[in-house]
Amino acid sequence: MRLASQSRLSLGLTGLTAVVGGGLVLVQAYLLAQIIDKVFLHGLTLQQVSSQFMFLAVVILGRALTVWGNEVSAAATSVRVKTSLRQLLMEKVFRLGPGYVGGQSLGELSNTLTQGVEALEAYFSQYLPQLILAGILPLVILLVVFPLDTLSGVVLLVTAPLIPLFMVLIGKASEAVTRQQYQTMSRLSAYFLDTLQGLTTLKRLGQAEARAQRIGEVSEQYRLVTMKVLQVTFLSALALELLATISTAVLAVEIGIRLIYGQMEFFPALFILVIAPEYYLVLRNLG
Repeated sequence: MRLASQSRLSLGLTGLTAVVGGGLVLVQAYLLAQIIDKVFLHGLTLQQVSSQFMFLAVVILGRALTVWGNEVSAAATSVRVKTSLRQLLMEKVFRLGPGYVGGQSLGELSNTLTQGVEALEAYFSQYLPQLILAGILPLVILLVVFPLDTLSGVVLLVTAPLIPLFMVLIGKASEAVTRQQYQTMSRLSAYFLDTLQGLTTLKRLGQAEARAQRIGEVSEQYRLVTMKVLQVTFLSALALELLATISTAVLAVEIGIRLIYGQMEFFPALFILVIAPEYYLVLRNLG
């Protein structure tokens, strides 16, 4: 984070575009609900709602531009951080000298300098922007929904914490298997590099076949661990999707019942139903 703070401009733009994009989500839902309400209930023609359609098109275009801007600024931050980190790591290695390097596994060291640093890109280009958005947009949606309909606001407020809760529980399992995968990958890198460096000696001693077989075994371990990571990832996606679907269904049912008995107007009901998936989507994406 200290390295990221050196790229204040791109980091600030990432946060700003996330906030603006979140605001445009609300505007888009409002316009969509307004257009459908006017045409469906009040019988307005296409010509009469053409100005709202034009404004809606502008908002959709604005959302696309903010998403693009967010990705560009986040990518710029991650590139700067990775470059700075690689320089710091290389300076550290040179400062420690050959004595230190000689006592380390070169495969693991090179893996840290390449794959290890590269893995930070997702953190800065995807996780941090989504964290900002998930911290702001749900609160803004709640502030808008509560004055329109208190019961729907309560449903959103009560069901939302379930997603972060499962996110943390599954995240703990994901952390363990990902760490295991990285360690296996480092071991495989070390094995492979050591084999390449000692290939001539291994052939002279007749150990090339045995070494190749051992590399195959380590590669198989890496494959199995990688599959475990994918299993946890798919489980996470399924659990979060299921929670969001059930929560949206509960909201839709209570709104639908009140619409049938005339206890709620059509426009706020439709607006809340349109905005609800966006409310849960932000949290799911963070997960």
